[in-house]
Amino acid sequence: MTRSILIAFIIPVIILSSCESVLYSQAKPDEEMTSEKQLLFFSDEENIDREAVYYDALLDIQKEFPEDFNNMKVIPENSNYKDFEVDIYPSLLVIKEDKVIVHIEGALLTKDEIMKPISKALSTN
Repeated sequence: MTRSILIAFIIPVIILSSCESVLYSQAKPDEEMTSEKQLLFFSDEENIDREAVYYDALLDIQKEFPEDFNNMKVIPENSNYKDFEVDIYPSLLVIKEDKVIVHIEGALLTKDEIMKPISKALSTN
């Protein structure tokens, strides 16, 4: 009887000790953003039709700045990512050293109004 109780307690300990917590094994978004520039696109998936201009601009950004585009993160509206206090969706931010360099928001922009400040921010050191 005591042997089965002992086995019942030892087996879960062995199994659980081999598990790795995802919470501690992955870097947090803030830790990933170091000195390099990063694009953050805050998307409202329920009103995706308002984001067409942003998608056109992002395609051009991908062609002009492929390395910066690879670091881009898309953050849905319903996420708990509140570090940059984005209230208006869609929004596109350029971040460097945890500081916002460019913040474009809203749905009434042309592709040119998005591209000019983003290109300027990504092309400067």
